[in-house]
Amino acid sequence: MKRNSLINLYSLGLFLLTLGCSSAQRETGHAASHGHSQIDSGIRELTRPTNQAIVTHAATVEAEAGMKVFPVHITGRVNYDSKNNTAVSSRVAGRLEHIYVKYNFQPVKKGQLLFEIYSPELVAAQRELLLLQKSEEQKLQSSAIQKLQYLGMTFGQIQQLIKSKQVAYRVPIYSPASGYIVEKNGTVPITNAGSLTSVTKEESAMANMGSTPTPSAPTNTGQQQASNSLLMREGQYVTAGQAIFTIYKNNELLAEFAIPPFWALKVNKGKKILFKSIDNPDLLYQATIGLIQPTFNNGENFTVARIYLKNSKFPVGQLLTGTIAVTENHGYWLPKTAVVSLGNKSIIFKQEANTFLPVPVEVGVRTEEKVQILTHIASWQIAKHGAYLVDSEDFIIANKTPGNELSKGE
Repeated sequence: MKRNSLINLYSLGLFLLTLGCSSAQRETGHAASHGHSQIDSGIRELTRPTNQAIVTHAATVEAEAGMKVFPVHITGRVNYDSKNNTAVSSRVAGRLEHIYVKYNFQPVKKGQLLFEIYSPELVAAQRELLLLQKSEEQKLQSSAIQKLQYLGMTFGQIQQLIKSKQVAYRVPIYSPASGYIVEKNGTVPITNAGSLTSVTKEESAMANMGSTPTPSAPTNTGQQQASNSLLMREGQYVTAGQAIFTIYKNNELLAEFAIPPFWALKVNKGKKILFKSIDNPDLLYQATIGLIQPTFNNGENFTVARIYLKNSKFPVGQLLTGTIAVTENHGYWLPKTAVVSLGNKSIIFKQEANTFLPVPVEVGVRTEEKVQILTHIASWQIAKHGAYLVDSEDFIIANKTPGNELSKGE
C-alpha cells in the first residue's frame, strides 16, 4: 500500500514538471513571435508627417519629353521712323504772316500749304526781276530768276509773278513730303515701357476702358495737349536757314514690340512674326524682325523687336498684337496645373503607391498650358493638379531626389 502511494506521488510530480516546462516554452515562443513581427506598409505610409507626404487618390500624368514649338504673344504699337524725315526750313529771313499747321504730329500731304512768310529781301528780289523784264538782258533775267529760286520761290510762283507783274508780299511755303509734321523744337514720341510690357497689362487696360477714369487722366490729357501745341506763333521772326518744321514720312513706319527679358534670348533678328491690329483682328500680317534693341525704361528691363513697315496703312499709335514661334529642344513638359510654385522654388507631387511626395524641380520655360522641367522626371507618375493637394495653411517640406538633374544636352 505504501509502495503504491510513492509511485503515485512520483507520477504526479513528473506530470507537474512536464506541464510547467511546456507552458514556459509556449510563453517563450509567443514572445519571440511578437519580437519579429513586421509593420504593415500601409500603416507606415499613414504615419508619415502631413507636410512630407499626402495619402490620396488623384489623377496623375506622365511628363512628355522632346522638342516643343509654342507661340509667344507680345504687344506693340506703330511708331515713327526717326531716320525717315525731311526738314522744312526758311531760306530767307522774315516774319511768319500765317501758319496753317495747328498742332504737332498733324498729318500733311505733299504740296499742302504750311505757312506764309514776309521777307523784305524776297520782295526786293521780285521787284528786281520785274524791272529786268523791261530790258532785253536775258542773262540778268536768268540770274534774277535763279536768285528767287534760291530764296525759296518755286518755278510756278516765278511764272505767276512775271505774268501778273504783282509783287507777292506773302510767299507761301508748301510741304515737300507726306507724313506727320512736328515743330522743330518738338520731339518724336517714343513708345514707353508701360504700354509694351506684357499682354496682361494690355488686356487689363482694355478691360478698364469702360470704367470711370481715374483722377490722373485729365492731367495726362492736359500734358499731352500741351506737348502737341505749337510754340511757333504768327508774327514771329525767323532767320535764313532756320528749320521750322520736321516732317516724318508715313511711307516707312515702325512696328515696335516689347519682349520680356526671358523670351529675348529666344528671339533674334530675322525671325518671322505674325501680327494684327486690335481694330481689325481678322487681318493678319507677316513680317521679319529687323532689329533687336535692349531697353531700360521706367525701372524695367525689356527688349524691343522692331519691324520696318513700308507703304503700310497703319496710323501712328495703332496698337498691335503679335505672335512669335519659339522652339525648345530639351527638357520634360508638364501641364501648368501640375507644378506648384513656392516662391523661391517649384515642386511637383510624385506618386509612390497611394502616397504623393513633394519633389523640388528646376523649371525652365512657362507657356500658357505647359511648363518645361529641366529635372530628370522620366516615367514618373505626377499629380495632374498639384495645387489641389495643398492646403492654404500647409508648410511643404520637399526632399530633393538625388541624381535627378537633367543636363542641357538631353
